[in-house]
Amino acid sequence: MIAKREHRSLGIGMVIGMMLSMATMKITVTVPEELVAYIREQVQQGHFDSVSSYMTRAAESLRDFDPLDLLIASMVAETGEPGEDAKAWADEALAKAREAKRGAASVAADDAA
Repeated sequence: MIAKREHRSLGIGMVIGMMLSMATMKITVTVPEELVAYIREQVQQGHFDSVSSYMTRAAESLRDFDPLDLLIASMVAETGEPGEDAKAWADEALAKAREAKRGAASVAADDAA
């Protein structure tokens, strides 16, 4: 079965490409009632064409989102973006780690020779 999956921001070429290349499968999922209400609201407001398109977008986002990115995003949402001092500290710590790694690689190469 070929499915038409589109989102309002997609161009017609992308929608046609998706129609031609994306087979779909019907599944059943169980979600909390308040989440169902939110999803239906998003559909009613026109942000998504259907509950299925919402769930597809959510699954794609999770598939493409590295778990470390998720952790970082939640930390930023909770505490805000790091300040310049924190960025400078992180840059310095990473530089030291790279230097130590280069030193360890050099010692390993000398030992192998």
